[in-house]
Amino acid sequence: MPAAHELVLSDEIISAVDAIQGEATEFLKTIVAIDSTLDKGEEEVQTTILKLLQETLGSGADVEGAKSTQPNCFDVGRIPVILDKIKDKRGFSPVDWKYDESKFNVVASYQGGSSDGTEGSNKALLLQGHVDVVPANESDGWTHPPFSPIIKDGRMYGRGSGDMKAGVVSMIYAVIALRRIGYLPRTNLTICTVIEEECTGNGALAANHTSLLPFSDTTKTAVIIPEPFNFIVNAQMGVLWFNAKITGKPCHVLQTSAGSNAIEGAFSLFAALKVLEEKYNEPSNTHSAYIGIDHPVNFNLGKIEGGNWASSVPSSCRFEARVGFWPGIKIEDVKRDIESTLNDEANKLGLGLEIAYRGFQADGAVLLPDFVGGEASGKKSLQTDFVDSLQKCYKTASADDESNAGRTLLVKPITCTCDARFYSNLYQNPDNVVVTCFGPESDSIHGVDESVSLKSFRDCMVTIALFINEWCGLEKEET
Repeated sequence: MPAAHELVLSDEIISAVDAIQGEATEFLKTIVAIDSTLDKGEEEVQTTILKLLQETLGSGADVEGAKSTQPNCFDVGRIPVILDKIKDKRGFSPVDWKYDESKFNVVASYQGGSSDGTEGSNKALLLQGHVDVVPANESDGWTHPPFSPIIKDGRMYGRGSGDMKAGVVSMIYAVIALRRIGYLPRTNLTICTVIEEECTGNGALAANHTSLLPFSDTTKTAVIIPEPFNFIVNAQMGVLWFNAKITGKPCHVLQTSAGSNAIEGAFSLFAALKVLEEKYNEPSNTHSAYIGIDHPVNFNLGKIEGGNWASSVPSSCRFEARVGFWPGIKIEDVKRDIESTLNDEANKLGLGLEIAYRGFQADGAVLLPDFVGGEASGKKSLQTDFVDSLQKCYKTASADDESNAGRTLLVKPITCTCDARFYSNLYQNPDNVVVTCFGPESDSIHGVDESVSLKSFRDCMVTIALFINEWCGLEKEET
């Protein structure tokens, strides 16, 4: 494609995204207002997204599992999360809840028909994002109710505004913008929204095979997950959730020394875990992707409950915790470290202890090996092509922002987990699939008064639309 045409097309794409910015922002408000925590379920927000995709990219008909018979339409449908199909797969996280018809992912796929043999016609793109959010209560100190989104000073506030509903809307509306001006991808493009990223990753595990279709072993597939990181992610930590039940000896407080306080014991056990955390963080143990990152391995005591009377020494206590660990470390080895540490401390204190695992059993992953330790210098690979294209598109998208103009997206790791691991070399052939997270700038994710920058939301949407042109190519829709 001639350079002059690319310039014109870039301007056309930017104008198209800017023209629907208001519509995209309103849709973002609509889905931020939906409480999609695990307890409330993701069905309502997924149904809302499914309807949008059917009306804007599909045929408009809600025919479950049916292929579109209309030209130039995406195949849009729901993919149920079925326990029996994922429970024995690598990456499955154990749960104590049911998977029923309310648990589903949404997929919209378009199979490009470029037949002119042009370079790049074997490329494909997957845009993936999660719709679940972590719990939020106004009583925690929110300025406004967390599920009543407001816009103030160029930011949208509300639970999930940053993590990651703005990213989900940006990837969907990037495609809608291109359709509004009559363009279709020349090659395969898939949009996939998934459940349970915040607690298991089982949604992405269930969608993995489906969302990568109809990509073949010869296809060079790029995966962008617009999580709230305004940089290019090259690695992510492993995460394991567990719960511990501590049993002490009850008695009246006037005979405190005759009993064993299970709640005090819980804090002693977690203090022992913090010693393990420091061991994991020792420089000699640091993964090469995290050199220079301050305290990347973190353990968190997330929930604790116990006791039944202020004047009684509590006989039981239960806590839930999150443990981070390096890429390349086996989950079974982390479990052994946890169990050995806690059992040693419990035995020392004369406490009973039961450990169980529910939720995350997520491997750490290096997403872009060529960008760890400066190894990409001078290389030419699928990863460098991907990163170069994404950086180029972001520079174009943000060129009108004086504070951002010319900024190159940094490439760096994150100290948490996300669904990108399922598209890393742990699960996919790195010669055929490349993945990163890049999304709009957000603040206080998982915290109070979570927000997203609407300017960054717009820039992310433009970046993705430009990247579709760069990676997949575009052609005018046949009329």
